[in-house]
Amino acid sequence: MPHDHLTLREIGEKKVVSELIHQLRSTNRLLDGLGHDAGFVPFSLSEDEVLVVNTDRSGENLAYKLGLAGPESVGDLAVSHAVSDIAAAGGEPHVLTVSLLLPEHKTLEYAKSLMKGVQTAADRWDMVIASGDTKKNASVAVVVTVIGKAKRSRCLTRSGAKVGDLLVVTGHLGTMFAAALAHQSRSEIPADLERIFQESLVNQRPPVELGLAFSRSEIAHACTDISDGLPSAVFDLCNSSEVGAELEIHKIPVFEKVWSFANTSLGVKRESLIAANGDWQFLYAIPQRKYEDALAIARKVGVPISAIGTFTAERSVTARGGDGLRRHLNRIENDGFFKVNGQSYFDRLASNPPLLGSIV
Repeated sequence: MPHDHLTLREIGEKKVVSELIHQLRSTNRLLDGLGHDAGFVPFSLSEDEVLVVNTDRSGENLAYKLGLAGPESVGDLAVSHAVSDIAAAGGEPHVLTVSLLLPEHKTLEYAKSLMKGVQTAADRWDMVIASGDTKKNASVAVVVTVIGKAKRSRCLTRSGAKVGDLLVVTGHLGTMFAAALAHQSRSEIPADLERIFQESLVNQRPPVELGLAFSRSEIAHACTDISDGLPSAVFDLCNSSEVGAELEIHKIPVFEKVWSFANTSLGVKRESLIAANGDWQFLYAIPQRKYEDALAIARKVGVPISAIGTFTAERSVTARGGDGLRRHLNRIENDGFFKVNGQSYFDRLASNPPLLGSIV
């Protein structure tokens, strides 16, 4: 298109909005289309259903900054952020709104590519883009609100974990952190890890299909995503449910070749991979009697799950390490407002903070 390489300042807000709306896929699931003051969605609920709503803000992701992907990945990740919490809560996503906050020097091509990523992610999970906003900002920010619905009996909060439930984590942890550290330190990445690392950086997508399958089967008592790291997720479930937990460190899933590379080439211990965020996995509280059913569902969906511990009546959170001793688990988490000794979460993980504390 002739205008695509012009900056947003040169084109003006109204024209930018018109161009973005024009490229979005039309749908009969939105009454009278886009371009009005609000979107009109024929969205009905039965008596036993509730709305599930989440809003997330994201910016330009590491994959884009490293040149591994285009602006599409920025839009895709923004939607994935918001959908993650909906799926973890047991909801089915249906509608999204998106607000683009963009510097005036960005081109129309950039904005259209970003929105292409939003549309791709919306199509992936069969969602309708209902409305949005576009404004000037000093840096790129994308604010996405996702609206879904869930049956009351299938809602998964952080407060439903029961004593005796298994702590069950999806996927593998630490891959995105290891990939980011390898690229930022310009380390030589082995050929057998190149695809795994690139996938972890470019396609940061939560296991939504597994979350929906678990919800429909009413497998779990509670759930949270691991967007701020596994230790934080464990403490969140325990504190909200008023229970404790006993973890087994060796059962926490990490790709062995990622661990080996991180240890030998990056100087990062397995505990840092366990505590890292960025892989967008879920942590469930699942009754022991339903774990075999959960495994069968996970195999069918194609997402691995691992039982890593048990919720306890004792309100402490502990973990058994490689020495066989049970120690208190340290709460290492991603906190945008708080730094330890001036270090960011990423830098702190790279310095191998102790995951386990004093002996119980």
